[in-house]
Amino acid sequence: MKKQTAISLIVISAFSVAAQAAPRDLVNGKEKYEETCIACHGENGKPTIPGLPDFTSRTGPLKKGNSALVKSVMEGVDRPGADMAMPPLGGNPDLTEDDVRDILSYIRKTFKGK
Repeated sequence: MKKQTAISLIVISAFSVAAQAAPRDLVNGKEKYEETCIACHGENGKPTIPGLPDFTSRTGPLKKGNSALVKSVMEGVDRPGADMAMPPLGGNPDLTEDDVRDILSYIRKTFKGK
């Protein structure tokens, strides 16, 4: 029984890692960023509203892991010192969690550390 449990855990772990490492749709991420995020986070990843995070900063929000960032986007964020809070899903109720993951991949690829 222990051997079977260990094998099951290995299989589940392999599927979990594969799901996390699945390539994201950068075209969709770019489209959704331009539809939903660009007004506040800027065309170049630099915020247009005081107090919002700069995606190009090496010490900015992109240093966090994807799960924390997905949670922030899904639930919204009220940052101290920001002129406005980010509503859940950036105010776009049509975004899915997959869209959010695509957007994060696009942001990381396009703006991180520039």
